[in-house]
Amino acid sequence: MTKIIKFLTAIFVLVTLTGCLQIYQSIGHNFGAYISSTSGKEYEQVANRWDYENKALLYVYRPNSEWAADEIEAPTFYMDNERIFNIKANGYTWFELEPGEYEIIMRRPLFGLEGIATESFEFDLKRIAQLNLAVEADKVYFLRYSEIDPPDEAFQKLDKDIPLGDGPLMLVSKDLAHQEMPQTRMLSEGGRVIKSQGPLSEDELEEVFDSRVIDLDAEAQEDENTMQWWW
Repeated sequence: MTKIIKFLTAIFVLVTLTGCLQIYQSIGHNFGAYISSTSGKEYEQVANRWDYENKALLYVYRPNSEWAADEIEAPTFYMDNERIFNIKANGYTWFELEPGEYEIIMRRPLFGLEGIATESFEFDLKRIAQLNLAVEADKVYFLRYSEIDPPDEAFQKLDKDIPLGDGPLMLVSKDLAHQEMPQTRMLSEGGRVIKSQGPLSEDELEEVFDSRVIDLDAEAQEDENTMQWWW
């Protein structure tokens, strides 16, 4: 409730001072698996049904877990400041991407509200992950989202020997994705082309969080039931 009060206060102040405001929200799309479970078709590869000569193919999926299944509101997936979909437990989706660089941000909603922004100010209730993803035509990419079960380093997709990801969102290998995705079902949003807005400026790149690998080993030694909650 405190976050909602702060959020509404910030909206009032910004509208009063600037008159120009962008609201990040997913009202109507934010229901988690506890309220509305993923019920689309079982996973199947896109195969050659995409424009592989001119586009990249991106899969985004979320393995099932007790935590994810009990979620009331599902996190929101943004690309280049556009809400693309909300990712429920045991769900997957795919998109064709024009070659280029994309800024990916995941936000956790509260009653469907996620944040606000003006030209000079930005506020998120909870930003879960942020990374830049550069894609090439005729290549397939797999993004995996899981708050409590990070992939082994052997399955993390490496970019210049550095794992690409932020917190629970990681780029993973085809081998791991093909092991986990057959249990998932298609989300209602996806299967479309997304255009790149081009590479970010130097100032924008400085604001992007450093990609990192989740390491729960130290905490797990103290408590084998330790989980990393992204809220």
